Amino acid sequence: MRAFRCCERSRFFCSLTTCWIWARNRPSASSSGAISATISRTRRASSSSDACSSVGCSAIAIQLLASVSVAQASISQLKDEISNRLDALRPELERIGRDIYANPEIAYEERQAVAWLTELLKKYGFAVEVGVANTPTAFVATRRNGSGPTIAFLAEYDALRGLGHGCGHNLIGTASTGAGIALADLLERLPGCVLVIGTPAEEGGGGKIRLIRAGIFQQVDAAMMVHPDTRTQVLHWALAVTHMHFEFTGKAAHASGDPEKGINALDAFVLAYNGISLLRQQMKDGARLHGFLKEGGTAPNIIPERTSGEFLVRARDEAYMQELVQKVKNIFQAAALATGCSVKLSFDESPYADLRNNGVLAKLFEGNLQRLRIDPVEGVPWENAGSTDMGNVSHVVPALHPTIGIAPSEVPGHSQAFLEASGSPRAYQAMIDAAKALAMTGADLLSDAALVEQAKGEFRRS
Repeated sequence: MRAFRCCERSRFFCSLTTCWIWARNRPSASSSGAISATISRTRRASSSSDACSSVGCSAIAIQLLASVSVAQASISQLKDEISNRLDALRPELERIGRDIYANPEIAYEERQAVAWLTELLKKYGFAVEVGVANTPTAFVATRRNGSGPTIAFLAEYDALRGLGHGCGHNLIGTASTGAGIALADLLERLPGCVLVIGTPAEEGGGGKIRLIRAGIFQQVDAAMMVHPDTRTQVLHWALAVTHMHFEFTGKAAHASGDPEKGINALDAFVLAYNGISLLRQQMKDGARLHGFLKEGGTAPNIIPERTSGEFLVRARDEAYMQELVQKVKNIFQAAALATGCSVKLSFDESPYADLRNNGVLAKLFEGNLQRLRIDPVEGVPWENAGSTDMGNVSHVVPALHPTIGIAPSEVPGHSQAFLEASGSPRAYQAMIDAAKALAMTGADLLSDAALVEQAKGEFRRS
């Protein structure tokens, strides 16, 4: 009986010691999995001994504390290795970033950018498949060791028509490639799979949507990329968007001699444009309607027979976007009816979805930025929001799409000033910083499966 009471007191002491260590250390997310495993082993060891002693439990507690310290030191050391590795890779990465900048290629024509990025990935041990999803300028680069999580870094590299890299995609593809290489070098110690996925045609072509439909993301546990901006911001909001093409057809006639015989397609557009302008004041916050006229006539003395152009319809979610699409259709059809024209409307088969921020990934990324002595600003939800096909990715896997500052706050995106910023020394430093924070976040996930499950749990609830 005395021995039994002693054993029970010792077990109670052991439990208290374990709880005290847990609270005292307040484990970071990156070490929580290691701590949980150690506690489990401690409990098994305690229950299997019929002669547990306070001395034995104290030894276990010391061992637990040591394990926690080792886990924390280990991930910190790995992150230092990532930083050093990317510093060493910088000349190669910056050269490719500058080459892509100097040779802009628009959507689905990014052959040279793909060649430069995939050559570097092959050099550092990745198995590369180009032309995935029946898309010549898409690729998947893979390095794997063991059965851990699959972390994907998404590379963009398409340019803007007529403006080159005025959106900084020369930095995105290179940062993701660097992050993939640096993280993959740790796979012997952090088992799992690292992917660098080349995603063409973000600027209106929906390259990521093609990859989703081809099943490229089916085995991905987390997908990440960083976009250049005027500020460094962890949470980023993006609107759902669809692209509309319109064409009014009327009847040409002499504008002075036979005006009554004509049907004015330009009048139809003017009515439609005014209808769009009136609709804007009745829309929910964050929704946007904007477009332009491509064809409005051929001569001032000829009643325009044909007008054509494009509009974008944006909203904070896909459901409201589709509601606006129907209203826009009604406006254009009413304009055609009022003027006697016919109208043809066509919409994208692959609209962009709104971006769903994953808080677990965002918190990890923020911590890694701070490790690099970069303090992100707290963004205002939906402020200055655009759209991206990364939104579609965020609807199928946990995703991260923060921004990193490369230009002063007054510089607008898709401008000559932002083009110049995308090729500046500041931009290439930001590219390396982004690669480091991405790779470190990947290391957090590979080192702790519980974090991956937390990110997936939040994704399922969103």
